[in-house]
Amino acid sequence: MKQDLIKRYHMLPEEGLVLCAVSGGRDSMCLLSWLLELSERYGFTVAAAHFNHGLRGEAAARDAQFVRDWCAQRAIPCHMGQGDTASAAAEHGWSMEEAARELRYAFLDRTAEETGAVRIATAHHMGDNAETVLLNLTRGTGLRGLSGIAPVRGIYIRPLLETSREEIEGYLSARGVPYVDDETNDAAVYTRNRLRHEVLPLLAELNPQVVECICQTAALLREEDAYLDRAAARLGDTVRLDCGAARISRAALNELPAALRGRVVRQMMDLLEISKKDVTARHIRDCLRLTAESGPSAQLSLPRGVIARNEGEIFCITAPRRGRCIKTVLPPVGEVRTGAWRIECRIAFGDALPRPGRLLLNNEALTAAPVADAWRGDGRLTLPGSEGSRSLKRLFRDAGMDLRQREEAPVLYLGSRPIAALGVGVDRAFDGTDAAVQYRLDFYRR
Repeated sequence: MKQDLIKRYHMLPEEGLVLCAVSGGRDSMCLLSWLLELSERYGFTVAAAHFNHGLRGEAAARDAQFVRDWCAQRAIPCHMGQGDTASAAAEHGWSMEEAARELRYAFLDRTAEETGAVRIATAHHMGDNAETVLLNLTRGTGLRGLSGIAPVRGIYIRPLLETSREEIEGYLSARGVPYVDDETNDAAVYTRNRLRHEVLPLLAELNPQVVECICQTAALLREEDAYLDRAAARLGDTVRLDCGAARISRAALNELPAALRGRVVRQMMDLLEISKKDVTARHIRDCLRLTAESGPSAQLSLPRGVIARNEGEIFCITAPRRGRCIKTVLPPVGEVRTGAWRIECRIAFGDALPRPGRLLLNNEALTAAPVADAWRGDGRLTLPGSEGSRSLKRLFRDAGMDLRQREEAPVLYLGSRPIAALGVGVDRAFDGTDAAVQYRLDFYRR
């Protein structure tokens, strides 16, 4: 097994918890076993996280039990999760593969938060990377798509990304590490499986090292892509963000080098939290034609309600407004959706820590179920450590929240009294940071 990639990207910490995503298949069992070996050298600890996508019935239950038993025999903490992939796909218009990925990563993110993990390791290897590059190429892509899978993304690490399938199988055989087979890996109905079993073997007839060559090319393109992103950020520093819109001078945009114009538009969309899955490279090209060739009041409708338009000499992108929160009574434990947010509610016995996107209330101070609602235009909070109360309007402004953010931010009320606001904090009388029993609310954008 190779450690050059780990050292090059400083993947592994000297202390703290590394959460390993484990399906029970050969790749993830190899990763989990290897991380256990490396933990003795580096000093970190390891836990496993297994997610059942709700697609394979008894076979999935078998895999979950296999992972649970293997971890129990070695005293490895094992965190289990389950989701309804088919329902998520139908609700959001995703493919089954997209839905499975979204649910899986949401589970990993939540588990990392709950356990305090400093890294999340996934078992993507060299073959996965080559497949990703080819898949993106067949769909049409730019440098970003041809760069393949990133070795590091936030707290996510891919220690096996330069390891071949043959090396993984050799490691498992040498150490006697067991694994389970997922029969869907051979199903031709999945596009990635067709690439793996049909396209790559044909390419290997032309060049037996085709997987390695594709990955080497992807690594070079990743470096060039990162450089162009930095250059675009420097040249696009005239972008203004206000009231849910990003604006830039049309002349300034059109005078940029061709290789950078699309990146600046993409960065404008990133500022508005517009997903790359919704607005693709084709839409970016349409935006560039709009600002370069169309009239001063022309506009373009993009997916998910995004609008690109010319405002005279200004090019503007407007994000869709998901709407103000609808008055919603919050349960002691459970999940609600309102406005732009999905809110997870639970009782924590003094072990939850503050973080962005979380409100911690003292459960003992709540005389009734709080209500999440849009800001009603008035009200005051006395934040912990402050000398007196301040209006919510002032607190929103002090927090740097623009009009759109204020409209979307959930405010918690007891009766007519505001007791907390996302992005601002919790009133001193209800602050649960040091409470023995906490009412914990985690907010996620829908």
